[in-house]
Amino acid sequence: MKLVIREYLSMLRESGELDALLPDLLLNIGIVPLNKPEKGVRQYGVDLLADKFDPQDNIHKVFFFIIKKGDIDRGTWDGNPQAVRSSIDEIFDVYIPSMLLHHLQSLPKKIVLCCNGDLSQAVLPNWKGYTSSKTVEGDIEFAFWGADNLSILIENYLMEEFLFPDSIKKGIRKTLAFMDMNDYDLSHFFSLVDDILFKSDLSSKKNRLKALRLLNLCLNIVFHWAKEENNLKHPFLASERLILRLWAWIRQNNLLGEEYIRIEFTKIYLTLKNIWIDYYNKVHRHFIVPDGLFGYGAEEVEYPILTFEQIGIISLIALNELCDYKQCKKRQSLRNLSTITNSLVALLNNNTSRYNPLYDGHIIDICLGLFLLTTTKRKQIAAGWLDEIINYVILGYKLRNRFPVLSDSYDELVEIEIGQSECSLKASTLLACLAEWCVILDATKSYHDLLLASKDIFENVNLQIWYPDPDIEEHLYKSNALYVSGSMHHSLSLPEDMAEYKKEFLEEMNEKENQNTLTFIAHGLPIIGLVASRHFRTPIFPFYWRQLINKS
Repeated sequence: MKLVIREYLSMLRESGELDALLPDLLLNIGIVPLNKPEKGVRQYGVDLLADKFDPQDNIHKVFFFIIKKGDIDRGTWDGNPQAVRSSIDEIFDVYIPSMLLHHLQSLPKKIVLCCNGDLSQAVLPNWKGYTSSKTVEGDIEFAFWGADNLSILIENYLMEEFLFPDSIKKGIRKTLAFMDMNDYDLSHFFSLVDDILFKSDLSSKKNRLKALRLLNLCLNIVFHWAKEENNLKHPFLASERLILRLWAWIRQNNLLGEEYIRIEFTKIYLTLKNIWIDYYNKVHRHFIVPDGLFGYGAEEVEYPILTFEQIGIISLIALNELCDYKQCKKRQSLRNLSTITNSLVALLNNNTSRYNPLYDGHIIDICLGLFLLTTTKRKQIAAGWLDEIINYVILGYKLRNRFPVLSDSYDELVEIEIGQSECSLKASTLLACLAEWCVILDATKSYHDLLLASKDIFENVNLQIWYPDPDIEEHLYKSNALYVSGSMHHSLSLPEDMAEYKKEFLEEMNEKENQNTLTFIAHGLPIIGLVASRHFRTPIFPFYWRQLINKS
């Protein structure tokens, strides 16, 4: 396990990664950080200040951490203002006499050089000689925490045997072993998350903090390992599952109001956001190329499946930026939202498979895309795409006897495509949801086309909309809740007048949907519900799109 951790450490950058890991490690050791590393702010040699008892001798000390990336060689040791020796000099010349708080001045002081590499042999004599000359017994001492030391500390303090079983370490090792396989189902990582959250003793605050920091560490290890394998799909899926299972655990244990839980949840959420943005940065260039998603599989099946998967993922990433902006008002989130939404538009413009849903469940990805386009004032683009989908579904059945498969069975889809079985016209949530989107987008012609088709071509198709039950959150974060909760409003008929249909579903919305009882809505995180729908394929709650309707 130490080798796994050491390899992970070698992948970290100084800014935003190594210096983000160190505070959590220190807290688990029992050393309390007194500040946070800040980018662009002069530190006077000290990247991280901390105090409390040193586990080596149990003496209360003040710690000065100097954080560097990679090995400490001659260039890192001396010769520029950011070098190790210059940093130590600034600690003695400026930080201790002028910036150290008065109540810490009398404490013994420990200067720790921390890096995710090694101290090179060429610099070792310089380090020993210089630190020996600066050491004052009982007052000033030095330590070096390289990759080997950090690996031991992480294993001892973030993956303790008495709290977490050995299966946790086996789980992360097995996850990494399969990381280069595109079809890997991440089962080991999913089991690891559940083992930590639901099978460990987390009755105390201390153990809860350790568990959440361990989960963040495991997700980061998967993230950085996958980047090395050039496959960011796995950490994307891992981050979705972790945030859902974590929310289930927080809710189950009535911890939604605890500030320390909110802080640790935010750290994991920020890791998720980093993964999602990295995923977008990797794939978005394919969206500006005509049929840029073509060629990753069979044209008739794989191309549309991949297209709708990417529509769902990219829309979710953009909607997360929207949620983040509403929470924190960060202008960067607003810029990200605009950029990613433009990429979705490029994806739609450049891939003809955009209007060919093969599964009834593709309505989840379509709803995510339409929701994003509508909330970002791209209503005309949304209406055009909606019209294309409706026309293609109608023509697909007329000309090729094809209709979106109600199940998510790939085998059934292939059998229909090669003519070994016929498509079923039993039921459809896709058509019913498209009809509602016609109302949202004032798409009268598209509604009329769908109305005629429902009476003629699809007269035997049972149009239906799924609604969540009050107990939905007992199931939403662990599986497809469609099969165990909620109610299906079926046998819908489309009125001749679209305005009448609008009136009908507004009445249903007021009668059947009380979104404020959902914890993720009450706590300002609507993205959680959308993640659950995309990840487990639970139908999207109708209130998401119905709130967009013009009620005049």
